[in-house]
Amino acid sequence: HQNTLMRAVGKARRAWQQHVREVARSMGIPESYRTVIMYLYHHPGAGQRHIAQFAGITTSAVNQAVKSMEREGYLRKETDPSDKRGSCLYLSERSILIAEQLHSRLAVSDGGITALIGAEKEAEMIALLENVADYIRRELPTC
Repeated sequence: HQNTLMRAVGKARRAWQQHVREVARSMGIPESYRTVIMYLYHHPGAGQRHIAQFAGITTSAVNQAVKSMEREGYLRKETDPSDKRGSCLYLSERSILIAEQLHSRLAVSDGGITALIGAEKEAEMIALLENVADYIRRELPTC
């Protein structure tokens, strides 16, 4: 296969995702919990539907993880005051510490990548990739 820009982007993305999974696993974070923990760390009080949309998984998959996480003390549910049928999810103190540690470890990894390519080239790459993403969303036909 000829190496194209989008193949290289995909390869880098898969390598990063694998790194994130391995770091989380080394910390004892179950894979099904990682996304929920990090999403709630950045969006306290979010509902399961928001997590599912963000992660690109079904609400039933999130529901299963949330039930286990609640049972194991990773999070708590509160009734959504604006919709009594829904729930707002909050991390436990333990999970907040886990999220902070994971965030910190990944920041070190991200810093290593910046050091590898340099801050100026990183800024150029970010701008270029944002342009590519905009082009794909706006210009490329779906059929």
